Amino acid sequence: MLFKLGRFLPAALSCLLLALVAAGCSTPGGANSGVFASVTIKNHSAEEISAATAQVFAADGYAGGPSGSGQMVFQKAASRGTSFAREGLVSAGYGAQTINRVKLNMVELPANSYRLECTAYMVTGGDDPFFQNEVPLAHIRKGPYQSLLDKVKKQLN
Repeated sequence: MLFKLGRFLPAALSCLLLALVAAGCSTPGGANSGVFASVTIKNHSAEEISAATAQVFAADGYAGGPSGSGQMVFQKAASRGTSFAREGLVSAGYGAQTINRVKLNMVELPANSYRLECTAYMVTGGDDPFFQNEVPLAHIRKGPYQSLLDKVKKQLN
């Protein structure tokens, strides 16, 4: 009996692993389940929120600003270690630099409030947008970006 169980154990473990991977890729319930990080800001105009956001991100080393109606994009060079990991040793040795890009969106809500939400990406492939590969960060890495949005909210209150 133990011999027969041993034959099926690798297959059972493979199925379990596949089920865990598939479950990890899903986004359970809620309208905002796809939002990486966000804050709700009340009693301030879109212009005030945009200005405060630009100040907070600039203080953290980001460059950028508005990119459309209610949208902003900020970016800065990623760490040298991140560049080596994402670009490869040879490319990074020749100066290839990974970019940390944050895209923000202001969503107008009822009662004179806005939700400021962002998504962060690691961008490889140099400065030419044609060759860039934009990879979204996993939700587990939202901490620093949530902190930046919290600073925006605090600055306005």
